Amino acid sequence: MNKDEETRVTIQARLKILHKSLVSEENSVQYYQTLLENTPEESEENIGQRRMYEDLQREEKNHVKVIQGMIQHWEDQLEKSK
Repeated sequence: MNKDEETRVTIQARLKILHKSLVSEENSVQYYQTLLENTPEESEENIGQRRMYEDLQREEKNHVKVIQGMIQHWEDQLEKSK
């Protein structure tokens, strides 16, 4: 096998990692949601923290979308390899 060649096995391996990565990113989104829920807006410091949690959560949501797109791409490639 050429080292740059994709086979059903290499594509399945990619998908396995992508699915694990997706779970991790989704957990991160939930983690920041929990931090937001547990940080009251009672001080300027807390407001700053909440804003940062929101920024980080938004970034994690972007990662989820990217990984979902990658999963779709490799699932399409797997289907074509039949």
